[in-house]
Amino acid sequence: MKEDTDISRYFDYAASAPPFPAALDVFSRASASTFANPSSAHAPGAAARAALEHARAGILRLAGAAGRRLVFTSGATEANNQVIRGVMDANPRGRLLIAADVHSSAWFAKKLYGSRVDVLTLRPGGITGPDEVAARLGRRTVLCSIAHACNETGIVHDVAAIAEACAAKGVLLHCDGSQALGHIPVDAAVGASDFYTFSGHKFGAPRGSGGVICRRPPPPLVHGGGQEDGARSGTENNAAAAATATALECSAGILLSESMRLRGLAVAFADSLLSRTGWCLLNSAPETGLPGLLSFSFPGLSGHSLAAELGMLGFAVSTGSACQSGEAEPSRALVAAGRSRDEALGSIRVSMGRGTTAGAATELVNALAECASRQRRLA
Repeated sequence: MKEDTDISRYFDYAASAPPFPAALDVFSRASASTFANPSSAHAPGAAARAALEHARAGILRLAGAAGRRLVFTSGATEANNQVIRGVMDANPRGRLLIAADVHSSAWFAKKLYGSRVDVLTLRPGGITGPDEVAARLGRRTVLCSIAHACNETGIVHDVAAIAEACAAKGVLLHCDGSQALGHIPVDAAVGASDFYTFSGHKFGAPRGSGGVICRRPPPPLVHGGGQEDGARSGTENNAAAAATATALECSAGILLSESMRLRGLAVAFADSLLSRTGWCLLNSAPETGLPGLLSFSFPGLSGHSLAAELGMLGFAVSTGSACQSGEAEPSRALVAAGRSRDEALGSIRVSMGRGTTAGAATELVNALAECASRQRRLA
C-alpha cells in the first residue's frame, strides 16, 4: 500500500493509525512460528514464552521504562479499567481524583463509583494543572487518573509535575498514554507514573494490543489461568505483542522527524483555516500539543454534519473522541476546557500522521472552509 497516496486523505490518526507494514509482517510470522501457549512446559511453549518476553522487554526499553513491569492487555480500554477498578475495589473507602478530559474508558469511574469520585477541573485552554491536583488530593484519595495528552484537543499535560504532587501525599498516579506513546517522548511521564497505559493501534500496531507499564501490577480484572504473573488471565497474544514492539520501534525511528513535520503541517493548517474563517475557534496548541492533532469549533454548526460532508468528499475526520462519535452530547473535554455547549457541538478533530501530505492538508483546509461557510449560510 502506498501510504502517501492511498491514505493521504485520512485525517483520523488519533482514532487509529494505519499499521506499519513491518508490524503486519511480524504479526504474520509470529502467528505461524510461536503459536504455542506460552504457559506450556514443552519446547514450543518455551519458544513462545521467550518470544513474548523479548517483545515485552523491547516495549519497556522503547518506552524508557527499564526496571518496570508490563502487563499485556487487549488495549488501553481494558488497561484503564484494570487500573482504576483494581485500585478502587482494593480500597473500598478510598477516593479517586479524575481529570475532566480523560477518555471514556477512564471516565466510566464517575458513574461506577459515584460519590467516591472527585473531578479535577481544567485550566482555561484545557490544561491539567499540578497546583490544582495538589489542592484536590484529599486524605482518602488513593488514585489520581489523568491523560498524558487529551485525545480530543491534543493538549499535553505536565505528568512529572502532577506525579510530584501525588507522591507528596502518597497517592498513586494513573496516566493514560494512549495518544502519547509512539508520538512524543514519554520517558519522564512513564518514570513518574505508577501506572502508564497504552494501545498499540494508536502508533501503528494491529488492533487488540496494549498494556499497563507499572511498578507493581494492579489487581487483576480478568481471572482464570493466572497469566501475566497473575495480573491478567488469558493466553497471551504473542503475535500482537511482537507486532506492537515492532510498531513502537518503527515509531521511535521517525519520532523526531515526524514530530517536526507534523507540527509544521498543523501550524500551517490552523493559520490558513483561521484566516479563511474568522469565526472558527482553535481548541488546540499546534506548536506544543500532540504533533498533527487539531481541534476546531464552528459555533452554530454541527460537527457531525461537517464530518459527513467532508466524508462525501473523501476526507476522514472526527468530531472528537471516536468512542463518542455517535452521541449528540457536546464533547466533555471541550466543555471542561471552557467551550460553550454550542461551540463544543460544532467541533471537528483533524489528526495527521505519517501518510499525511502537505497537499492533502491544503485540500482539507479548502474543503473544510467551504463546507463550514456553506453550512453557516444555510443554518
